[in-house]
Amino acid sequence: MTKAPTKSQRERWERIRALGCSVCKAFLTEIHHCFTGMGGRKNHDLVIGLCNLHHTGKRGIHKIGRKAWQACYGTETEHLAKVEGI
Repeated sequence: MTKAPTKSQRERWERIRALGCSVCKAFLTEIHHCFTGMGGRKNHDLVIGLCNLHHTGKRGIHKIGRKAWQACYGTETEHLAKVEGI
């Protein structure tokens, strides 16, 4: 079971969400945990903001799969670099 995020992690998430979607810059974003895989443990520090379309929607990483999504939009590592230091 994954531990709940800390207060400072949740505050960082809000700053990341305020940046908009990492792919299209839409402002209604959800937090995506990178590198978790099927049922994997979530690292609350390795997150990016994604709009619904790019997160769970028809073009989303959870819909089309990680490999297909990264081929279209760049790697999770590249997207994490956009929020480094936030």
